[in-house]
Formats: sequence, structure tokens, C-alpha cells
Amino acid sequence: MTRQAKKDRFRELVRSRAWTRVGPEEWAAMREEASDTSEASLRKWLRESGIPVEQPFAGVEVKTLDELEHSLAEMARVYQENPETRKLCRASVIRAKDRARFAAKNARAAPGKRALKEEMVQWMLVWLGDPTMFGNWVTLRKAALPDSPLT
Repeated sequence: MTRQAKKDRFRELVRSRAWTRVGPEEWAAMREEASDTSEASLRKWLRESGIPVEQPFAGVEVKTLDELEHSLAEMARVYQENPETRKLCRASVIRAKDRARFAAKNARAAPGKRALKEEMVQWMLVWLGDPTMFGNWVTLRKAALPDSPLT
């Protein structure tokens, strides 16, 4: 099945279910009905549709440090509030960290982008070390780099 056909099937699924948000039940239904589609594609299409997605199903945004901070803070909140989601939260952060690390090593990327991705990897490693400390740590980290092009 082509990517466009998968996207069309996704749109029809969302339309037919009249979803106004995606939580655990909706995510499970989506994963079952679109089992041949990557989670990354589903998340992208959900963002494009404007439908709010609860964590940990929204994943980790890694375009900017502000998006990353917001994603990780929300992920930490869910991690603390719902022990049943901890494995999902950690898996999502680990996948995002691995993608950022891969991007940081891309010799064809601009040095600024590589530096940004390296910084993001560090933020996610801190989160993985102790999600409950992430909020305090990121406040200190941003204060330590006030003139950095990364902040």
C-alpha cells in the first residue's frame, strides 16, 4: 500500500470515528487498524489534522528546544501520574533520543543543527535518568546558556 493510500485510510478512520482527541483507546484502535503504518507517520498526520493527542501517544517533538522541553515536561507528568504508561514514555523518549543522536552525527547537516541535536540528546538522557528532575534541570540548563544560539 502506498504512503498516500495509508494517509487516506488514516483520514477516513479519524473521520468515521469522529475523534476530537486521541487517548489510549483511540491510539489502540488506530494502531490496530493501521498496523502497517509507522507510529511516526500516525503522529505526523495527527499533528497535521489538529486533533489533540495525549502523552505518551503524542511522542517527543524534536524540532526546537522549546518543543522538546514541552514534550518532555508533559511526558514526565504522565510518567509520574500513571505508572502503567512508564514503559511507553521511556520507549518514546529513547526512540527520539536515538533519532536525535543519528541526526547529530550526520556530516552533511549544518554544524548548528548538529549542535542542536547533540544538546537535545543530552536533555533526553537527563529525562531518562530521572523524569521527575527534568523540569528543574532544564531550568538550570537554560540559565547556564543564556546567549547560546541553542536557547
